[in-house]
Amino acid sequence: MDRTVARSGKGLRWIRGPTEGETFIEVQQRLLKEREMRIKKALDKLRSKRKLLRTQRRRREFPIISVMGYTNSGKTTLIQALTGDTNLHPRNQLFATLDVTAHGGLLPCRMPVIYVDTIGFLSQLPHNLIESFSATLEDVIHSDLLIHVRDISHPEADNQKKSVLSVLQNLKVPQKLLETMIEVHNKIDLVEIHDPGDTAIPVSALFGVGLDELKQRVQSIVMTNTERLIVTIRVNLESPQLSWLYKEASVQEVKVLPEDGSADVLVMITSAMYGKYKKLFCK
Repeated sequence: MDRTVARSGKGLRWIRGPTEGETFIEVQQRLLKEREMRIKKALDKLRSKRKLLRTQRRRREFPIISVMGYTNSGKTTLIQALTGDTNLHPRNQLFATLDVTAHGGLLPCRMPVIYVDTIGFLSQLPHNLIESFSATLEDVIHSDLLIHVRDISHPEADNQKKSVLSVLQNLKVPQKLLETMIEVHNKIDLVEIHDPGDTAIPVSALFGVGLDELKQRVQSIVMTNTERLIVTIRVNLESPQLSWLYKEASVQEVKVLPEDGSADVLVMITSAMYGKYKKLFCK
């Protein structure tokens, strides 16, 4: 049996060459089937990783923002622009992100959030992979906000939007998430004239255009969807109150009152954590 070498994202690997009696069409069908199986195994492998991400998120109560859209729409580039994560390397190829990756970022108010880079949608996805692909998007149900990134320069941009919305409806995404989803029209640097309408935000993730407006929109919706409060709490500087707030909330400002050894702390905090704070320190 002949074997040839092929280069993949993980280096070199052996692939089986044609066997005796195989026609060219049969070889192509076998190679496509083998590739389909590799993709399917990779998609199925994500289930345990998604559960781990959800567990970590619930433990730390970080808002999670799922960024979704078609392959090559610029999802990874946008996350890189929003987080400043230089370790992200966008690639112009199908299934470039065959994994669910999470990236920490800060909102303008300095509140930490997690951006989840989902697997890109594909046109004419093989029927046998539709179920596995849809399963990788189950995480969006557990998000606090969805960002739908569209390559507005793509000739099939409108049809791609319909496909994404159809998948979300089939996944039974909560209506609240659908109603607050942010639609981003990316790659406006590639079009001469563009009308984003009343709700979409035009950006160029590559050149940083429109990011300030997007960040403010993200912050506003995350605050509402996660029921976060902005409150001023007076703390005793000799107690662990201030360090607890730095760990469990987003501290915006600290005004020290030296005459009585206390401080007024402006914080952004979830209702649940605020209740926990009062239980610990306001007895």
